[in-house]
Amino acid sequence: MHAVRTYGPGDLRVEDVPEPKIVEPTDAIVKVSSTAICGSDLHLYHGKIPGIEAGMVCGHEFAGEVVEVGGGVLDIGAGERCVASMFSACGRCPACLRMEHRRCARFGMFGYGVAFGDLPGGQAEYVRVPFADMTLAAIPDGLSDHDVLLTSDILPTAYTALERGGARPGDVVAVVGAGPLGQLIAMCAPLFGCSTVVAIDVVPDRLKEAEALGAVPVDARSEDPFDAVYDLTNNQGADLVIEAAGNGAALDTALSVVRIAGRVVMVGVLVDEPFPISAGEAFLRGLSITGLVGEPLRYRADLVRLIGARRLDPGRIISHTLPLVEAPAAYRMFDAREATKIVLQP
Repeated sequence: MHAVRTYGPGDLRVEDVPEPKIVEPTDAIVKVSSTAICGSDLHLYHGKIPGIEAGMVCGHEFAGEVVEVGGGVLDIGAGERCVASMFSACGRCPACLRMEHRRCARFGMFGYGVAFGDLPGGQAEYVRVPFADMTLAAIPDGLSDHDVLLTSDILPTAYTALERGGARPGDVVAVVGAGPLGQLIAMCAPLFGCSTVVAIDVVPDRLKEAEALGAVPVDARSEDPFDAVYDLTNNQGADLVIEAAGNGAALDTALSVVRIAGRVVMVGVLVDEPFPISAGEAFLRGLSITGLVGEPLRYRADLVRLIGARRLDPGRIISHTLPLVEAPAAYRMFDAREATKIVLQP
């Protein structure tokens, strides 16, 4: 089968690899119909994720048809269309029962290397999915891959950022980074009653897309985000700021536009960036600063219902659909910010 494999920074190849097999009774094999390139995959593409071995299969956002299940799989059957969570967990241990899946001893993230469980990723024709009853969710009739694919990762990440950031009715939310994740944050914010979303970026097309979702665009190339946010809020600053770009400059901007006693949530996958303010400044300003990974297993069912009710339309941010064999070119396009969200199809 074809799969997208990494061999170092900028070196992606589509190669033939053996098809996966059932290893544990709780496994399923999924024939992938759609798989997305995530912004966090660019950290891997740039060689910034530790523990990546040459030849690892990439990708953690995917959907498809179950073609085989182990004897211990109870809720998912062959022939069902399913979307996968970006990570797998046992669902039975004390950590999972508290919805703290990253503390599960069997936790694994697809396509992110040995430091994250060493699971081959979803940018392939077939994927072995551990703990299938937990990891997979059936796609309701009437919904397409594009409708639900982003419930693997970035849609629940957007929702988690708002939920864990304490988004409340009337809040002004500033999103630093108007890429796919930032746009989904703008899409989800009305569910929490937020009054205004300010989208800050340097890519005009992404700002236009965020504006179409109801956000106030701020082009950081031509205006100071601090001035723009403080003018908009009568010199108060944003109640909640979400860093959704994954770089030091974005975090610096996020910390500059938050109000006194405001909240900052980091979801842009910061790897080796230094913290731009001191502990003393954070203390004196009374800031609440949280870094988090999205929680698809906690929020996926609710999000799928919202999609089915047409309260959310995450598929609208998908700008390109390309064959899996064009993955290297697709990564280059995505890295150059020439696409909002790319879906690959085997």
